Amino acid sequence: MEATPPVFLSWNMHPRVTCRPPAEGKVVKDAMNNMIKLQHVEIKASFETSTHVFGHVFKKTLYKRLVEMVSRNALNVIAAEVERLCYLGNDPSSCGCVMRITLGLPCACELSRYTAGSIPVDSVYMFWRRLCFSDQGLCEAEVSIKEEIETISKRFEELDVCDKLTLKSQL
Repeated sequence: MEATPPVFLSWNMHPRVTCRPPAEGKVVKDAMNNMIKLQHVEIKASFETSTHVFGHVFKKTLYKRLVEMVSRNALNVIAAEVERLCYLGNDPSSCGCVMRITLGLPCACELSRYTAGSIPVDSVYMFWRRLCFSDQGLCEAEVSIKEEIETISKRFEELDVCDKLTLKSQL
């Protein structure tokens, strides 16, 4: 006849039958916590590495301002668009500006202006520029346009009637 393991009954709002003594359950729980913490540390380390290590393609002057400022995925999409620019040539009408409209990234016709210099960070939509593992105030709900409204209001008061109507139509 086979020996059966001892059964321990623990009451924690409802009966629970386990094959482990209560002390062993705590050891398992601690081991799981340690494993989860280790995985979290590994994920953070991998993330930090991915923000600092870039491929050979992005060492060109064209990407100088974007490296470590925008996501790697955005850099890859921009690199593909730069390659597309080589096929399009100097015909901006065949661009279509799909990257600018759908993703908020510079399209081929826009990138053609930056071939001599580097792509400015402001040409990339804010979504692609968030590279932090923790919240560093980017999710703040405090956004104000009070200064801009005051500037427009002051300028509006200085204009004549015709210019006021023109400014009002632009708003």
